[in-house]
Amino acid sequence: MTALASLLGAGAAAASDWHPAKLGSLAARPAARSAAGAASARGAAEAYLKRAAAELRLEGVSLRYRNELPVGEHRTVRFSQAHDGLPVLGAAAAVHVTPENRVKVVVLDVARDLMVPTAPKTTEEAARRAVEARFGMTLSERPSAALAVLPEEETGGKLVWVVDVRSARGGERYLVNAHTGEVVHRRPLAVDVLGRVYPISSAVTPELQDLELLDLDAASPQTLSGWDGNIKVVNYVGGDFVSDPLVLEQRVVPNAGQDFLYDPPRSASDARDAFAQVAIYYHLTRMRDYFTSVHQLDMGTPGWKLVAVANMLNAGQPLDNAFYSPQGVGAPFSAPNLIGIGQGTFFDFSDDSDVFLHEFTHYVSANAIGYNEGQFAMTDYGISPWGGSIDEGIADYFACTVNDDSTLGEASLALFGMQRELSNDVKRCPDDLTGEVHADGEIVGSLAWSLRDRFGKEVSDRLVWGALTMLTPSASFDDLARGLRTTADDLVGTGELTAEDAAVVEELLRSRGLDDCDEVLDLSGGKERRTQMFGLDLLGAGYGVSCSALGKEISLQSFFHFKSTPPPDAKGIRFDVQLQAPLGGDLDWNVYVRAGRHVAFSSTGSLPEATSYDYSVEELAAGQGEIVIDETSDPPFDPAQTYFLAIGHKNCPDTVVTVKSTDLGVEPPPPPPPPVDEPAGPAEPETGASGGATPEPSYPRLKPRAAGCACRAAEPSAPVAPWAALSGLALAGAAVLRRRGRADS
Repeated sequence: MTALASLLGAGAAAASDWHPAKLGSLAARPAARSAAGAASARGAAEAYLKRAAAELRLEGVSLRYRNELPVGEHRTVRFSQAHDGLPVLGAAAAVHVTPENRVKVVVLDVARDLMVPTAPKTTEEAARRAVEARFGMTLSERPSAALAVLPEEETGGKLVWVVDVRSARGGERYLVNAHTGEVVHRRPLAVDVLGRVYPISSAVTPELQDLELLDLDAASPQTLSGWDGNIKVVNYVGGDFVSDPLVLEQRVVPNAGQDFLYDPPRSASDARDAFAQVAIYYHLTRMRDYFTSVHQLDMGTPGWKLVAVANMLNAGQPLDNAFYSPQGVGAPFSAPNLIGIGQGTFFDFSDDSDVFLHEFTHYVSANAIGYNEGQFAMTDYGISPWGGSIDEGIADYFACTVNDDSTLGEASLALFGMQRELSNDVKRCPDDLTGEVHADGEIVGSLAWSLRDRFGKEVSDRLVWGALTMLTPSASFDDLARGLRTTADDLVGTGELTAEDAAVVEELLRSRGLDDCDEVLDLSGGKERRTQMFGLDLLGAGYGVSCSALGKEISLQSFFHFKSTPPPDAKGIRFDVQLQAPLGGDLDWNVYVRAGRHVAFSSTGSLPEATSYDYSVEELAAGQGEIVIDETSDPPFDPAQTYFLAIGHKNCPDTVVTVKSTDLGVEPPPPPPPPVDEPAGPAEPETGASGGATPEPSYPRLKPRAAGCACRAAEPSAPVAPWAALSGLALAGAAVLRRRGRADS
């Protein structure tokens, strides 16, 4: 709920392109040796990308080396993209290399055909003022701003100022169009979860133990600082991330000779207790040692510098939460990373190490890989929460595997009835996914725990880590499945798994629906797919704001798109969409269809809007609707095209969405012959779709609507003033008033 509260081979549908290297190809030759005479994974990756540039469509794409991650004896070499020297947001490449320095797989999530003038027409200061206007207040601390390129498939991209500001939840990132001065996107930087610590937690291991604090940096007086200068554990004093600078202190010193032997405080609401700070240092060090020893991760560079805050409050008020933020803190404890552990309303969140290990995994994935763009990550498909969902599930898994316990949060989340049980294997994609990252992450954590049950901790940890190293910022659940397959194949090659074991991995993926869980779900051949969408009621609940009021400010969308490829003899196609609201409530939704490629979404302030499509049916208030494309449509039906569908909505309630396609004018298959041992009964009446004989549905038949044609595209929304009553929820308060016009195909 915290993330929600902060709101207010590869196919065309893939979020990332996966390119297995062709054995024997020129591009796949081993890397040239360095001046020192040693071949390297980086050299192999860079040579392959250069040789295979035409095949990979990388001409004109500038990739910069970022880092190299060990995956057992294999290596994953990661690159970021630049355009005229500026970073391209959300663009990355990962090259998986064998121990012999041969490229095995290339994963690309890059922007091609960028057409972005890189000279800004607005100044850095103007970008800050635009953020302040949207934020609704003058910021006491001048936020940093830097130029970058925001890729957009339909427009060739935008030049933006990236402005990071502090907030109560660990920071907000704004993107300001550097040519127009308009805020085009906003997202939270922090990743958070409820939580509480003892050897494991006060619930699992309630007996206190005196355990060694490793890797403290020697000082006089001795403080909770270590890792060769890369961690400091401090305590909250004042400030709130937004209007007042955060005030922190580091005063805890040994209380028994050289030892930190503090007892828990008498009051759970004590906001200065040393016990919390000692526990935080111990457990974060335990998790750092796991990643450096098991996964050979180098965490010693300045970019990994971390400040962990105990007894964290929000402007002096209880904080029932914990979070990781890549915005870090300023002087005197300057560091680019921050983990805050809340002092809650009636207990101290430092009493559950599940919290620290979960948040530490977010810190690792952000610094080593950088694929999580948050709950409201934005791609050409619109909102794409899947990277955030994967990161939540992976963080749950690594916390649980290190603590050797399948339940996350017995001492913390359980107090709210929200503990996560990784042995629960009932969720499937897409039926049970809603778009909320913590809830959807449960399918990832559960899958990983099933791998652990089957193969043991050592192998499953390697499978999960190996898959993680290959993810890009627009990763889908299908990309996670590809990464697991690739890593399983690595382990088969080294003899650590058998071909039968790899088949078990595939079966586990299939059991959760992750063998078919990409950005676009296929309906071809009359398939029916189901998923879920959360509504505006859920967003407004925490603020006492009505759905109708929210609907004036923002709109949402289906997190999955859909597609259907008709047979060559089809005369048309019909999409049937059904929305069920189990708890009742008002519906207001639209259906968009595009021929040849997915419905494109572009940022219009904070949440993306559908901007390129060929057909639409809008302002539906009933729970059922359809859109029919045939020879009378404009443009007319073309059986050579694949048709893509997406849903936009301002629904108040959460809904279950069922989508089905029917090919029109296609002869139905002959009925099966009757059983030979029984006389055939009377023939059933024909009910299949067949040209003009298609029976009318039980709800009104709706043709695509438009003024004189069956195609319409929305232009960017007109800006309105920020909605102060919603602060962060308003997402910059841009109205979603649709202007009508013909789509660009």
